[in-house]
Amino acid sequence: MDIEDVSNPNATEDVLLAALEDEDWEVRETAAAHPNASEAVLFKALEDEDKWVRGRVMENPNTTEVVLFKALKDEDWWVRATAARNPSASEDVLFKALEDGDEDVRAAAAGNLSVSKDMLFKTLEDEDREVRKAAAGNPSASEDVLLKALEDEDKWVRAAAAGNPSASKDMLIKALEDEDWWIRAAAARNPSATEDVLIKALEDGDENVRAAVARNPSATEDVLIKALEDVDWQVRGTAAENPSVSKDMLIKVLEDEDWHVRWAVAGNPSASENILHKAIKDKDWNVREAAAGNLNASENVLIKALEDEDWHVRWAAASNQNTTEDVLLRAIKDKAWEVREAAAANHNATETLLLKAINDRNQHVRKEAALNPNATEAVLRKAISDKDEGVQSAAARHPNFNSDLAAKAAITATAHDVLQAVAAREDIDDTSRTIAALRDPGNYLGLG
Repeated sequence: MDIEDVSNPNATEDVLLAALEDEDWEVRETAAAHPNASEAVLFKALEDEDKWVRGRVMENPNTTEVVLFKALKDEDWWVRATAARNPSASEDVLFKALEDGDEDVRAAAAGNLSVSKDMLFKTLEDEDREVRKAAAGNPSASEDVLLKALEDEDKWVRAAAAGNPSASKDMLIKALEDEDWWIRAAAARNPSATEDVLIKALEDGDENVRAAVARNPSATEDVLIKALEDVDWQVRGTAAENPSVSKDMLIKVLEDEDWHVRWAVAGNPSASENILHKAIKDKDWNVREAAAGNLNASENVLIKALEDEDWHVRWAAASNQNTTEDVLLRAIKDKAWEVREAAAANHNATETLLLKAINDRNQHVRKEAALNPNATEAVLRKAISDKDEGVQSAAARHPNFNSDLAAKAAITATAHDVLQAVAAREDIDDTSRTIAALRDPGNYLGLG
């Protein structure tokens, strides 16, 4: 049976039942997942020899409680776990899943948003850590469930509770008192953490916990200001990377004594042109490179970067995907081939630039020009005649490679990779493909 017939939105029950008899498992899988599948279809799919077909039944929106109960008797744990994860699973279904002998099935049920408070309490007594961890991380868990999870002997369970988005302020404060820094850091990373919780976490003696605060997307300006004043450069640098940090704060941090912090400022997606103008003059090349690669960098910043003594900075400017043609035309003249290569690979490159790049003395630059999605027929014509086989091969595989170019390559090319690429293309004329196949040392089509 054709899979298109099975995936038809108007497919009938008879069509789907017939599809489940097909020898192709993908056809049967499509039938099992079909939105028109009746309970009879789903029951039949659950008897399939392939677990992937049976598993797709669990993802079908028409799956009923009766179907889920049947799936929980499946011999394969993955199918049973998929049933336990079903968002429509009833309390009775989840209760049965939590009694399964496989920990992965129990964990799937413990993580289901429909699981009840009483069942989560029971789950926290499970012998397997992953099951308890799933319960502690369940967003529907109540505060008393999470408080119990915070007392677990296993740090991964406690960390899941501390990171739960449903955790209350009091619970997070309790987590910040844990003896293990990993749990305290989980609380500090929690997006539900309030400002006073984060301020308290910034007083922690472990820099990993304070860095977690600095990374928190909910961190307020006062929290970030405090983090930017931390004694540890990693904390300050992490705060400088936070998308919520203000431009005024970033300007101030550019004076930081540690280059790692200044590097974070220069790479921040919120960095303004004024910040980048200052960063591109930094004494450390790593900072200047980050500024040159920032998508907010203006043409003036990028031109300044192309004058840098360090080729890494110039390379970053040539690689910037928001760069202009003027910047790229300057970069293609750079003394370092790596910079010219970056310019040739830039998706903003025009035909004018690529024609310059395809004539470059370095084969890496020419190859990137041939690979560039903006390469025109004129560029590819030059590339297919290149002395380097890698450049020729790149041209022969380009989406813009046409029959005229193929006719030339089929006759002039000698390298296996190039002739193979031409022979394999289905969007060019058969004559060129056949000639290329006959001339191919690898005899791609088995002709000749």
